[in-house]
Amino acid sequence: MQELRCPNGIKFGELTPEFIEVKCRSKRCGAKPGVVVIHRFDHQGSLIATQHYRDPAFREEVKEHDQPSLRSA
Repeated sequence: MQELRCPNGIKFGELTPEFIEVKCRSKRCGAKPGVVVIHRFDHQGSLIATQHYRDPAFREEVKEHDQPSLRSA
């Protein structure tokens, strides 16, 4: 497997003997905060599959008003 990177070292995808895998940032494909979209293409450029994953690096901030209030009796 070979990583596809730009001259600045940013990873854009992976090349395997079977397919090319790239990350998509388009909202139309389902990308949003907390969701990663991966497209797989064959070497002729045809789409094989699209997969959605939860982003392990994403942390949703909890707002103060969303937390239950605790009161002492």
